[in-house]
Amino acid sequence: MDICKTLPMTLIAISCLFSSVLMGCSTDQVSQINSKKSAKAGDSLINNDVKTMTDSSAGRVDSDLENLRAHVERQQQQLEMMRDEQQALQERLKRQQFALTIKPTANANAGRTKQGTASTAYVAFLEEESQFSETETLAAKEISIIPNRDVSLTLTMPPDTQFIAVKVGLRHTKKRSQFLIPIASLTTDVPLTLGVGACDVTIIEGIDTKLVPAFTTKLKYYQQPLVSCL
Repeated sequence: MDICKTLPMTLIAISCLFSSVLMGCSTDQVSQINSKKSAKAGDSLINNDVKTMTDSSAGRVDSDLENLRAHVERQQQQLEMMRDEQQALQERLKRQQFALTIKPTANANAGRTKQGTASTAYVAFLEEESQFSETETLAAKEISIIPNRDVSLTLTMPPDTQFIAVKVGLRHTKKRSQFLIPIASLTTDVPLTLGVGACDVTIIEGIDTKLVPAFTTKLKYYQQPLVSCL
């Protein structure tokens, strides 16, 4: 009778124990499944984050490249503008630079004698032709002329210069030793070169009379050689 009473209790205990084991297994399986799901979910989130970061980085790189390309283009444009401005400035300075060479002969300013003597050349930059008579007063440069000794120099012309006046103080002539030269007739490849003889001054090179036809006759007249000193 005691056994019968205790048997059910034992069976109950065993049943309970068995149920606990089954429950434990089930719980472990559920936990493992949940863990796997969590792991997969975590991997998915990581992959999404990596993709998002990659896309974002690629976007930033593209944006940086575009900004850099635009910056380089702006710099190139600025350099081109600076180059153009520098060339324009050089052209202006070149036009404002007046190169003069004077070549006196051994008998320069000799007159009817054979002995050359020193003289003075006056160079003036004029705005109007009427100022030619004031060349010595308006002279920007006075140059000492020594027989058989060449002189070369470069002068800066004022912006409003229209004419270059040159007068050489020769003893025996005046008309043949002075020039009024339009700057428009000057050539840019060679300096204005003057030759000083016993009684006259001639233009050797540096002008193109075709550039200013109105002055061609005068300049040709100045180039005619003198038969003798006056």
